[in-house]
Amino acid sequence: MTNREFEQLIINQKDKLFRFAFSTLKNGADAQDAVQEVVLKLWKNRSSLDRAKNLESYCLNAVKNYCFDVLRKQKQQQNYEQNILIDATTEPAIDQVDLVEKLKKELYRLPDQQRLAVSLKDIEGFDYTEISEILGQNIETIRVNVSRGRKKLYELFKEELKDAYQ
Repeated sequence: MTNREFEQLIINQKDKLFRFAFSTLKNGADAQDAVQEVVLKLWKNRSSLDRAKNLESYCLNAVKNYCFDVLRKQKQQQNYEQNILIDATTEPAIDQVDLVEKLKKELYRLPDQQRLAVSLKDIEGFDYTEISEILGQNIETIRVNVSRGRKKLYELFKEELKDAYQ
């Protein structure tokens, strides 16, 4: 791949890569960092890009994998901080948590594939075909992940939803 071809690929894909990274990481600065890191890695390995059958999918998968790494590191850090916090204080947590905030927290606790599938389908509004291309999975796997993620969230919130609609 020539420098010009690489430049054109990145110009055409940068917004999509950023939106995908942002939908995964939920932070603009982290999403920008992710895209920059992936573009740098792609640049270093641009000679191997000629072998990719679908460059857009290849780039999205690279961003997805990088974002998963970032999320794993964040989760490890969060677990570490929670352990320190639990050890440092014995005060009970506040009982009243805003429903939207609680939903965001519970969504974040879903397995990565379910969280991504539910986020892309229900929050970002992608259809199953687009999600399949982005995540590199078949449509049936995406449907199962969306269904399981929704079911877990429903189970967690069914009492609160029942109270809200009565």
